Amino acid sequence: MRTHADVPPGALLSGRRAVVTGGAAGIGAAIVRAFATHGAHVLVADLDPLPRLEFDSGAGGSITAIECDVRALPVPAVLVEHEPDILVNNVGHFLRPPHRFADNQPDLWPELHDVNLGHALRFTHALLPGMTERGAGSVINITTVEAHRAMPGHAVYSAYKAALTQFTRSLAAEVGPSGVRVNAIAPDLIESVQVPYAELVPDEDQALWPNWSPLGGPGQPSDVAGVALFLASDLSRFVTGGTIHVDGGTHCAGGWVPRASGGWTNRARNP
Repeated sequence: MRTHADVPPGALLSGRRAVVTGGAAGIGAAIVRAFATHGAHVLVADLDPLPRLEFDSGAGGSITAIECDVRALPVPAVLVEHEPDILVNNVGHFLRPPHRFADNQPDLWPELHDVNLGHALRFTHALLPGMTERGAGSVINITTVEAHRAMPGHAVYSAYKAALTQFTRSLAAEVGPSGVRVNAIAPDLIESVQVPYAELVPDEDQALWPNWSPLGGPGQPSDVAGVALFLASDLSRFVTGGTIHVDGGTHCAGGWVPRASGGWTNRARNP
């Protein structure tokens, strides 16, 4: 098991190795850049081609990629051979427009499972033995605020994300004695490929952001990447089994919005 200074000197991930699924764009790409900037050698597993991701190479980090369908078995041997200290299970998507559960086609559920839960199980199962053998590691699962609140029209998606959160807790307790930590990040209101707020929110509605989250918004992929960097580094060496909400406060607010006249309401009518 690694020894730890009170505050790690220099780059936070110097010499570490990381695997990030879905790192070609959005939140995943921001995590990849942050890790490489802090000295990690990052291997990206994505179906999409990896664009040139700019980062500060002064800490000695690097970025490489393999074309990989995370839904497929087996997990590519090159990822195991990379001997990662850090695994970020980032891939996830609700895949289609909202549908009432009663109108769902059950044959679509396996795809939702593989994208949102199954891939994290498979990748963790493949890469965890190396971490435990080396006596250290950090697994980071990207969930969503909808793992903690309702998402009408996406009941199956939110169920799988909630399961990923519980997997995080249970695995953290199981592997903690081996020196491996397991945590989750639950984003909301983050500008992303799936939810492009720059396109969805018209200019005349920009002033409404403070009504949608206590910190306003939207958040950026770099906001999630900063938390992932914390969870990957020794700064979080005593943190495991938790979920960090990167959402501008929407989860803690629980539907409460500020009134223009003062105070708060959870029954907003043009607050």
